[in-house]
Amino acid sequence: MRSYVVAAWERRRHRERELHQVTAETAEHAIVSVASSRPLEEQPGIYEAWPAEAPELNLRITYAHPRRPIRLRPETE
Repeated sequence: MRSYVVAAWERRRHRERELHQVTAETAEHAIVSVASSRPLEEQPGIYEAWPAEAPELNLRITYAHPRRPIRLRPETE
């Protein structure tokens, strides 16, 4: 496990970033742990994570709401 810093912000307000420090196995797991702690409609849109001891190694994940509703079809047997 490693210590990661996760930054979360909205596309419209790049300067207002929320920083979180979490312990996780990977940067992806660190982002998921922060993102899953809030409801979908309150997701800021952009998450970026990096190891606390190596800030040059970062991963950025962008969340976007679907432009139209996703229609799920029931599986047929």
